[in-house]
Amino acid sequence: MAKKLDAERIEQARHQEQKRSDRREEQKREIQDTIAKNRSGQRKGRVIMPEKKEYAYQEARKVRVAAYCRVSTAEEAQVGSFEMQVQHFQSVIDNNPNYELVKIYTDEGISGTSVGKRKGFQEMIEDACAGKIDLILTKSISRFGRNIVDILTTLRTLSDLNPPVAVNFESEGINTSDGKNKLVISILSALAELESQQKSIAIKEGIRYRMQEGLYKYSVKNTIGYYRDYSGRVKIEPAEAEIVRYIFDSFTEGASPREIAESLTEQGIRSPKGMEYWRQATIKNILKNEKYCGDVRYQKTYSKDYLTHKTAKNNNILPQWYWENDHPAIIKREQWNKAQELLDAGNWRKSSKPLEAMKKKFTVAKVKSGVLRGYFLLDMMWSKEERDQFIQIINSINELDDGQEERNE
Repeated sequence: MAKKLDAERIEQARHQEQKRSDRREEQKREIQDTIAKNRSGQRKGRVIMPEKKEYAYQEARKVRVAAYCRVSTAEEAQVGSFEMQVQHFQSVIDNNPNYELVKIYTDEGISGTSVGKRKGFQEMIEDACAGKIDLILTKSISRFGRNIVDILTTLRTLSDLNPPVAVNFESEGINTSDGKNKLVISILSALAELESQQKSIAIKEGIRYRMQEGLYKYSVKNTIGYYRDYSGRVKIEPAEAEIVRYIFDSFTEGASPREIAESLTEQGIRSPKGMEYWRQATIKNILKNEKYCGDVRYQKTYSKDYLTHKTAKNNNILPQWYWENDHPAIIKREQWNKAQELLDAGNWRKSSKPLEAMKKKFTVAKVKSGVLRGYFLLDMMWSKEERDQFIQIINSINELDDGQEERNE
């Protein structure tokens, strides 16, 4: 037979459990009695509600309304979309007697992945922070932006204003004055950014395919000597082509890029960007440009980030495609090849003018007072060799001065 139970201990434990059960029942009765007293009015109490966060447009008699419209490209198909956005919000605001139009802020042909280049958007937020706007209307979250960090940061900035400024996203039917929409806005913002990333990948793949087939239309906007006609074909600009030929002829005959730059500046010929002076770096870039012999090299640079769109030189990062005889040449291939040989050899550096000849165009000045006292002002047009030569002369003068001081002592 099994060992006998400790009856006394077991009964005490059961008694304690009964006591706990009795206490629970007693607590229930107390709660029920308290609620009954509250409802019968025997106990008096009131609710103290927190102050409701009123948005400016909810309390103003005349709501100052702004609208924001944006399309990411300036293509013809999106021009219509852009104009429709503007006209739509103009009509919405005009037809609402409680609305007072502040301004319709616009960014046409600018990506929504970054706030940096969206001047219209920046102006709108500045005006909102200055207290000029009560409510902002926009078509959708993707029109407002495609960067989740920018979207949420901007909405938080507007919400923290006193009084806060609300944003109404028409397509989603969301108004930021309703705190319940915060999670939905976060999710939709993330989706807008993801959509932008997917579009960026698809566009890049399409561009690279056209590069691979030699069909990509590269820009010649800043390429002196060329332009695109109405059909998109690359054509030679005769007047500018003379400048290009002058540069190549001068260089292959022994002139240095600096000398060519000085000559063009003295002749009053403007640079590709319309500047009154030429830099030797500009001359070297022209001499290196394969387009002048009729070829084209695709993907010299690439975009590192789809959000910032910052570009970097393609140094063995991505494949490049080189197509010969892509368009009319300004320079014969033999001359272009000779220019590349001279650039690679660096022989042109030997023709730099000595320092004495430069004094005619610039007088070296020494700063006599202020923070830069004792420093020398140098000509920005000087080459590295000229600067080094000047420093050697200054060092020689300093050594002579030090020797003279030692003899005097």
